[in-house]
Amino acid sequence: MAAFQKKMADRHESDVEAIWPEATKTIASGAKFEKGDLKTSEVELISFVVECKCTQNVSYSITEKVWSEVKDHAQNKSWTARPALAIRFYGTTKEETTWGGVRENTPETLPVNQDLVVLELNDFLEFYEDYLRLKEKENE
Repeated sequence: MAAFQKKMADRHESDVEAIWPEATKTIASGAKFEKGDLKTSEVELISFVVECKCTQNVSYSITEKVWSEVKDHAQNKSWTARPALAIRFYGTTKEETTWGGVRENTPETLPVNQDLVVLELNDFLEFYEDYLRLKEKENE
């Protein structure tokens, strides 16, 4: 991986770690026995193994093979682990300024265009149903 892309990926992982509750970076992620960029502590029999992917391209394809690997990493960690794929779309390296110049972004200053998370449908529905139950209790 080129140095620029590595710095983009490191920034993405650090940002996700900072905002995802109970998340910590996996030391040596991608090594033979350490898969998943982030893992979370188990809370109420739920934990996550998060794989982070980022790109400056206008699209990112998720193949069945990629998703199966993310899912396998989670299942190999714990029976309570859920797979998640965090995808970040960064903006361009060179941006025109309002005064007609060009600004060259570094991996640390690239604009973030989109941050997405992919979950299995059943996991999403379970969380959404829990949310609805909490809202119902709140309104009682």
